[in-house]
This record gives sequence, structure tokens and C-alpha cells, in this order.
Amino acid sequence: MKRSKGAAALLSALVFPGVGQWYLSRRRLALLFAVPALVAGFVYFDFALEEANAVAGQVLSGSVPLDPAAIAAKVDAQPTSWAVTLSGWVFVVCWVGSVVEALLHKPRP
Repeated sequence: MKRSKGAAALLSALVFPGVGQWYLSRRRLALLFAVPALVAGFVYFDFALEEANAVAGQVLSGSVPLDPAAIAAKVDAQPTSWAVTLSGWVFVVCWVGSVVEALLHKPRP
């Protein structure tokens, strides 16, 4: 059964980086896109969870008022580490690269 590269690109774009390559039975390439994207997503999620816990603790202690604008200002004032910025870029590169690779894939005869 011939698998469509358009469907593979759509899977990579809408589901997760590497899913389209997995669909095309290109397992190693799928892992090349999926593993760094998973690690980057974990780093990003861990940072967001840490920041949310810190701000929630400040709201509960009373040092930040229970006001959406004040909470948003506190979150915006938090510095972002280079690791979080890098993980965001890694995820985007994996995502876009996975879609482009699936579109440019030439099936075997």
C-alpha cells in the first residue's frame, strides 16, 4: 500500500514531530525528530510548571494580590533561562523540519 507524503506531512504538523515519518515507516528518522522534540517539550513544561508554582506560592502568601493583571505582570517579570529559549527553538525546528522532510520525501520505487 502506497502511503501519501501529504498525509505524512499533515500528521507531523498536527500530531507531533516525527509522526509522519513513522507513518511512512521511516522509524529512525521519526525518532530523530521526535526525541529532541520530546526533550525540548519536557524542559519547556518543567519551566512553566516551576514558574506557575512560584507565582501560586506568592499569591497564597499574600505578596502578590489575587488580581489577574498583577499575576500577569509577575509572570512577565520572571526571567527566562537560555535553556528554555533553546528548547523552544529546538521544538520549532523539529516540528518544521519534520513537516518539510515529509513533504520532500521521495518514495522508494
